[in-house]
Amino acid sequence: MPGKKKPTRDIPISLQGIETILQFLNENYKEESSIRSISEQVGLSMRVVKNILLQLERFNQVERVVEKNKILPKWKITKFGRRVIKQARDMGKSIKFPSIEDELIYNITIPEDLESIKDANKKKHESLINELDIVQVEISRLLGSVLNLDNPIFEDLMSFMLKRMKFLKTKVSNLSIDPTAVQKIKKVSEKQKKISKQEEKYILLEIYFLTSIISNELKRISDFNTNISYLIENEMFSKAYTLAKDLREEIRTLTSLINQRESIRVNSHILPEDSLKILSRGKVDSKLLDNIIQIPLHDDLKQENIKDIVLKFLAMLKKGEKQLNDHNYEISENIPLFALYQLILDEKPHLIFSIEELEQIINSLATEGYIPGIRMIQEDHDHFLKIVQFKAHDISEDERKIISIAIKSQKFSLADMIDETGWTKSKVLRLLEKLTSQGILKYSKSFLHGENWYIISEKNI
Repeated sequence: MPGKKKPTRDIPISLQGIETILQFLNENYKEESSIRSISEQVGLSMRVVKNILLQLERFNQVERVVEKNKILPKWKITKFGRRVIKQARDMGKSIKFPSIEDELIYNITIPEDLESIKDANKKKHESLINELDIVQVEISRLLGSVLNLDNPIFEDLMSFMLKRMKFLKTKVSNLSIDPTAVQKIKKVSEKQKKISKQEEKYILLEIYFLTSIISNELKRISDFNTNISYLIENEMFSKAYTLAKDLREEIRTLTSLINQRESIRVNSHILPEDSLKILSRGKVDSKLLDNIIQIPLHDDLKQENIKDIVLKFLAMLKKGEKQLNDHNYEISENIPLFALYQLILDEKPHLIFSIEELEQIINSLATEGYIPGIRMIQEDHDHFLKIVQFKAHDISEDERKIISIAIKSQKFSLADMIDETGWTKSKVLRLLEKLTSQGILKYSKSFLHGENWYIISEKNI
């Protein structure tokens, strides 16, 4: 396609061989294959095939099978290997892209005329809903695996992402494929507004482009899911959790893209006119994403956006509302600063700001009398917790002791806290329930691991 940006490097022959062999074994997954038969079928030397199989075996994508009374093993693809093939979807997954932007525009081909764009939009929209459903199922399966790990913080993260995917799927399902069609409907006693062919083409092109980018972002998310699953299966739980935190960032990008797609209206575009002209000529370039991936905002406007959402949470609390409809987090009268920071990033993913900026805004709202402000509980230089108070609460010495122990241990049971404090069960339980109801601690209960409490801090988010 003219103007399309290709990856900057060819796929090495070794990588081509890896994919070729995996695809061959996947197509013949019910049978075991010898190195010789694989070599003959895929057109690679036996030496290359053997080296690739050994490499794939290390990553649990193939396994060897030794038949009775035979010396030389045969090979077959594993369940994980089949999942890798399923998620790869195209050769592009073996390519190292120069940037995320280049990956997001990969393989986007612009239809030539208006009717072709309309038809492509319909197909893309249907495909997108299916892709969202697949990713939702993948995250649900990951959550099932995480539930066995006795890590409520990891569970909480995966639960949030699952709920967010359900919310985004519903949002996409309700999107209008053609806003110009709605605009053209003539109301009684109302003169019909005319839309130029150029404006109609611009809107539909922009929708097609955003939908294609969202689809590519879902492929990235699906790759994250595959890698997290692999790490969990191989008991690399710390790495799996770290990657899950990166997955949260990808879902924020996805949320921002879908929000922008939703905002497209007649005479209301995401892309500037120059970019729309480039698209209309069938050209796709990563520079088109300059105003999409990171939306530039003036500092004053950014601060106002952050203030607005903090005041929105305050208004919810005053009305007795706590549950966010697109999130598994309940707003409470006390929220750890870092938990609030993450929550705002989830709710407003287009806002790029630091936790220090948030702290300054919270302090200014406190000065203006909107909220009490920030309370800090510090055990030592490395162990402290900053709590944003929407409503003033005194924290007793006994509560401070519970919080200090929680900061150090991150996760604990009732028995753990009794051992640490030496207090009675009834006293510890009363304090835990109070701190949980105030939003300072979080509570988790499962059939496998019983009751646990934990605290949201920069160390475990």
